[in-house]
Amino acid sequence: MNKRALVIGLLYCIAVIAFKLFILLGGYTLTRFGFYYSNIVGVFAIIPFFVIAVYVVREKDFGGIISGKDAVRMSLTVLAVAAIVVSVYNYIEFDWKYRDIAVEYYNSPEYMKILEDIKAKNPGKVTMPLPDIIKAQIGDLSAGKATTGKLFPLILIGLSGAFVTAMFMKRGSKKA
Repeated sequence: MNKRALVIGLLYCIAVIAFKLFILLGGYTLTRFGFYYSNIVGVFAIIPFFVIAVYVVREKDFGGIISGKDAVRMSLTVLAVAAIVVSVYNYIEFDWKYRDIAVEYYNSPEYMKILEDIKAKNPGKVTMPLPDIIKAQIGDLSAGKATTGKLFPLILIGLSGAFVTAMFMKRGSKKA
């Protein structure tokens, strides 16, 4: 494992955790951006760190020439560090704050209106009383499920981003 790629992976983790803390502690969690888009923005933020890792390792360790295999290895190192550290943070964050935020959201008038609209659009399919649906959803809250739900897009975007970055950033030998 290349130390430069490891450090760049840790820098990504610091940046994403700072972004997530800004959303959480700033009170933006239940805003449109905070609720729908903040996680995917944090996931796509890994791509510039792939580029930086491959560039730095290529220039400093490999003398300006890096194979596609080594470029993929550097990107996957960044991804592995990100997956582990950010997943641990997501787990801690869920138990620390998000469980209470989810309970607050499920008991809000906005969510009750959403359920009523769903029930009105599908009269025969929704048979449970709405308070029972809310209790079931609150009972199903799990830090593991939440962490896995946030890890899956990181792995999906991270793997494809790692290979695309390696393809564009590799440089072969300069034979004339």
